[in-house]
Amino acid sequence: MSYGFTPTGTLPRAIRILLIANVALFLIDLATDGVYVREWLALDPVRTIHNWEVWRLGTYLFVHDLNAPFLHILINMLILWMFGTPLVEAMGERKFWWFYLSTGIFSGLCSLIFYTVTDNPTTVIGASGALFGLMFAFAKFFPTQQFLILFLFPVQARYAVIIFGAIELLSILSNDRIAHITHLGGAVFAWLYFMFEDRGVRVFSRLKSRKAVKMQKAVRKSEEELGQVMVDIDPILKKISQTGMGSLSKEEKDKLERASEMKRKAKGKVISLDEYRKRQ
Repeated sequence: MSYGFTPTGTLPRAIRILLIANVALFLIDLATDGVYVREWLALDPVRTIHNWEVWRLGTYLFVHDLNAPFLHILINMLILWMFGTPLVEAMGERKFWWFYLSTGIFSGLCSLIFYTVTDNPTTVIGASGALFGLMFAFAKFFPTQQFLILFLFPVQARYAVIIFGAIELLSILSNDRIAHITHLGGAVFAWLYFMFEDRGVRVFSRLKSRKAVKMQKAVRKSEEELGQVMVDIDPILKKISQTGMGSLSKEEKDKLERASEMKRKAKGKVISLDEYRKRQ
C-alpha cells in the first residue's frame, strides 16, 4: 500500500508553465516589494467591482504572500505538482487548462460575492482555490489513493477531500487571514463540473442510442417499402421488355415513376430486386 504521491516521468507542459509563471511573478513581486504585481493582479473586491477590473478574478491565482519563510507559495506549488501532474495525464492538457482556470475564476467569484455581502474588503491572493478543485478532481480519478494527513493518519483521497471540505466550512467565519470561502468555491466548482459532466455523458449516450435505433428503423422501413415497390414493378418491367413503353397504362407508368423516385432518394443504398427476393 502506498502513501503520498510520487509523480513520475516528464513534468507535463501545463504544470511547467504554471510553476514558472507563479515563481516568476512571485520573484518580481518580491523584488518590487509588492508594489506592482499585487497592486494590479490581486483580487481586491472594491476595485474589482467599482473599477470593473474583472481580470483580477483570474490573475489573483498567480499572486502569493511575501512573508518569510514563503510557505504560501512553497506549499501551493508542491500541491500543484503533486495533484496536477497525474491530473494532466488523466484529463489531457487542454481539459486540464480549462478546468484549472475555470475553477480559479469560480472560486474567486465566490470570494468576491462573499466579501462584498459581508462588507469585508479582504484582498484574496494565491492559487489555493484552484488547487482545492484539483484535489477534488484527484479524488474523482484516484479515489483509493492514500496519503497521510498531518503525516500520521492514512486516508483515502475520496475521504480526505470530505475532511478538508468540512474543515474549510467550519472555518469560514474565523479570523485567521485564510480565504476559506475561496477554497470551498474551488471544491464546489469541481463537484458541479464532474456531476454535470457525468450526467451529460449519460444523456448524450442515451440520445445517441435512440437516434441509432430510429435510423435503423427508418432504413429497415425504407428497404421494405422499396422492396415491395420493386416486386410490384416486376411485371411492368417484363411487359416493357416484351411490348415496349408505349404499351404501359397510366397507372403502370405512375408505379414505375414512383419506384424510380424512391431509388434516387436512396442514393445508391437500395437493395436490388434479386437481393430482395433472396431475403424473402
